Amino acid sequence: MTDAKEWAMTADGLRYAGLEWGNPDGYPIIALHGWLDNALSFSVLAPLLDRYRLIAVDLSGQGFSDHRSPDSTYHIWDDIPQLLAVIDAMRLHRLAVLGHSRGAAIAVLLAAALEDRCSQLVLLDGMLPRAVADEQAPAQFLQAQRDHQLLAKHRPRVFADVDEFVEARVRLGFSDESARILAPRALRRDANGWALVHDPRLNHASAVKMSPAMCAAFYAALNPAPLTLMAEQGLRQHGDLESAIQARSGIPDWDLRAVPGSHHAHMEDGAETIAGHILHFLAQPEQARSLDP
Repeated sequence: MTDAKEWAMTADGLRYAGLEWGNPDGYPIIALHGWLDNALSFSVLAPLLDRYRLIAVDLSGQGFSDHRSPDSTYHIWDDIPQLLAVIDAMRLHRLAVLGHSRGAAIAVLLAAALEDRCSQLVLLDGMLPRAVADEQAPAQFLQAQRDHQLLAKHRPRVFADVDEFVEARVRLGFSDESARILAPRALRRDANGWALVHDPRLNHASAVKMSPAMCAAFYAALNPAPLTLMAEQGLRQHGDLESAIQARSGIPDWDLRAVPGSHHAHMEDGAETIAGHILHFLAQPEQARSLDP
């Protein structure tokens, strides 16, 4: 891992923090991490993409970024206005967008919101979340209300030390190495030990989810089509991405590739292979990008 530059700024009253690697004059890539991860999830990939300016964001409620207000939600579209403000504040005229898992879902929406300012989109073991059919909407809504009612009983988990946190993450499918990478931005020290920093509302069901037709419409609106890298032992293995893959099946030029490794392959042994795919994909329109103002 190479040294990273910390950054932070305020957008709509929320503090967003993150890390930046690579060539400060290089073509920018905004990187969005997965569910309950943080900007450090790109620290293994960063030195392999060092010709670019890789800007990783701690999404709201995670890492060093603020939690959203008590009356707010964590739908995948809720970060979009603030991400656009961060991009504008950084004066990024055109950029590529990279997202992993939940960050990939947010990346699809961010790319759509950026319109022609987004030159390329790369999705790592993630797409839009599993769609909810119209007839399932009431059950989805009810589950979100039940989750909210349980919030009053929630007590943040506290670990005796970082090793205990790592062991808990390993039981969830992380490697020891990837869990340790995330730890500095996933935990805070308090009088009782090491507490998780993420907002517990991120564990709740969303009250509203996109329908299959809405997902297909967002995919069709992406121009150019993205590069999607699916881990062989990742979400697709559990059937979590099949509906998303079907929704984009009629879209020409959508580059969908399998890569070895687990859901967090970009933090593990699969990082070099993933970086190779990304570099090849980003290099294709390099000449056209050099003509941009």
